Amino acid sequence: MSKLNQNIGAVGEIKASFYDQSNLQNWQIALNKVLAKCRKYEPSIMKFYQLGRMVKCDEIKNVISANGFNTLARRLAGDTTYTGIINKMILGTGVGTPAETDTQLFAEAYRNDTASATSSGKIAYLTAYFTETECVGAFKEFGNCIDGGSGVNTGQLWSHIAGLNWVKTNTVVLVVSCKYTLQNA
Repeated sequence: MSKLNQNIGAVGEIKASFYDQSNLQNWQIALNKVLAKCRKYEPSIMKFYQLGRMVKCDEIKNVISANGFNTLARRLAGDTTYTGIINKMILGTGVGTPAETDTQLFAEAYRNDTASATSSGKIAYLTAYFTETECVGAFKEFGNCIDGGSGVNTGQLWSHIAGLNWVKTNTVVLVVSCKYTLQNA
């Protein structure tokens, strides 16, 4: 997989952190409810979300989709069909081997907005929060997409990883941090 990433000029690194919410104080729970309601108006407000104790952390490199690169190339050439913004983070339950030709996850289960996005030099940093009340399940794959909508399989797939063992319960917040480094191939 690293050879593939080197050939196409980008390296994707995903960090998934699971936080136990069961021991939060009442004020933290109340604050989280307000923040969760407000995030549809201002996604970056999630940086104030009270996370609790970290119980698991996975770090994985992923496959960057040719579809995502095609979208960026079109944007660079003046085609404004797509913004080029990675706006959705996606959890899936499917199994298989991701390939650069993927245009969607194997079995999308839940998607969420990107909560924060920054860049420094040739590195983009993106973060999503999957709160304790949003979704539960055993997730086997993750990806994100450019210009995704609220519907399943919408947008232009940017990245895809599979073979995960991410179990999320209704007392756990999942924070997924993505780091994409563009490099000379």
